[in-house]
Amino acid sequence: MKRQRIMVIGSNVTTVQRVSSYCLKQNAEVFPYYSIPTLEEIALFAPHVLVLCLPIPNKFQDQLLQPYILWSEQLINDISPLAATTFTELSACLHKFL
Repeated sequence: MKRQRIMVIGSNVTTVQRVSSYCLKQNAEVFPYYSIPTLEEIALFAPHVLVLCLPIPNKFQDQLLQPYILWSEQLINDISPLAATTFTELSACLHKFL
């Protein structure tokens, strides 16, 4: 069975590492990215889902073709069902895509 690919994106190294580690426990291939990638860089990894560790530049997610989950360790004002502030919420969001 082919493992699902998750790309974890963010500028805070500790947060990206923590989320990446959690995603590895979900039996996925994980690609941590410690900055904001270009669309070409995202395409190289061909992730099934992106986890965007906030803060990210305004409207970055608007240009994405892949499904994404917004991650923050603080409450998110986004009412999207694909926003997570706990690993339980992140797990539920990941299971929607994987």
